Amino acid sequence: MKTNFATTTNRIKLAAALAMCAGGAAFAQDTAASAPAGAPDNTHLPAAQQTHGLPTNWNDTFVGYRYSSNFHFPGSAAKVAQNIGSLTTTGGFSLGSYYFNVDYLMSDRNNPEAGPDGVEGASGNHGAQETYSVGHVEWSGSKILHQHLGGGFIRDLGVTTGYEWGTKDDQFEQRAKMWMLGLTAEFAVPGYWNLTVGARNEQNYNGITGVDLHYKTAWHVDSAWMIPFNAGPIPLTFKGFVAVTGPKGGDGFNVSTGVPEKTTTETLLRTSLLVDVGSLIGHPKALYVGPGYEYWNHMFGAPSTTGSFNQQTFQTTPVANVGIKRSAAVFVAEAHF
Repeated sequence: MKTNFATTTNRIKLAAALAMCAGGAAFAQDTAASAPAGAPDNTHLPAAQQTHGLPTNWNDTFVGYRYSSNFHFPGSAAKVAQNIGSLTTTGGFSLGSYYFNVDYLMSDRNNPEAGPDGVEGASGNHGAQETYSVGHVEWSGSKILHQHLGGGFIRDLGVTTGYEWGTKDDQFEQRAKMWMLGLTAEFAVPGYWNLTVGARNEQNYNGITGVDLHYKTAWHVDSAWMIPFNAGPIPLTFKGFVAVTGPKGGDGFNVSTGVPEKTTTETLLRTSLLVDVGSLIGHPKALYVGPGYEYWNHMFGAPSTTGSFNQQTFQTTPVANVGIKRSAAVFVAEAHF
């Protein structure tokens, strides 16, 4: 059967770039996902617990909103606008702390939904929609052993376990399922700052080729922070995370008659500087608004160069992978309960 060369080339580029879909170094497929390590935002705690110590039982639940008109996705050079709503709960308990988040991401038509005939049909009439969830539990060594393990700049040592799960209705048909395990150090700073070093494993689905993906376990490093401070009379919070995930083997798409491309190291940074707007209207620590920034390189592990396979000549030509790097300003808002 004859295959249109241009169509094949585009699909190859898209599949190779998206194969690690949802694995986004830390988090979120196109994503989103929020701070990667169950970071307790203890500026929302009573004053007595806003210390360098380890509060036992506390909770902060909030809804969030993010927007950018300058996102990019693998396989396309088009700018994508995306509205992202989120629900997050984070807190402490007798053995450690937890963080659970779910994002709902809505793209414009430059990141289209799959057509009625799937990958073989035309693109859908609407932007793609995605649901992505991240959860982590940080098991505190100090709480479990009833003995302070920190000292100096180290507040606590522990173990972090976590998951990621996502689904999206674009042509790739993401069905991400991930787990992570790592050793975590918390640093003695006002607010929160941690560092986790460990491993991450992903399973997914390639809707373009109809193949279930089982990636190799990859090394993973992430750091999350939330630092409150004042600029004169204005209370601010600097928060975010950076995550780096190593190569995970083949990308699930056979670019040249059976030889899959190799994924590469992926980096995701998401940060924001939020103004405590609530404090200006008599409701402190309830409403935050401010600018954010997202940097995502080698999205989903996509390499800088992919292969364009010509089924007539059976030759593979290296071509630049487009859309695998994101550097964008983001509007951020949070309403805390």
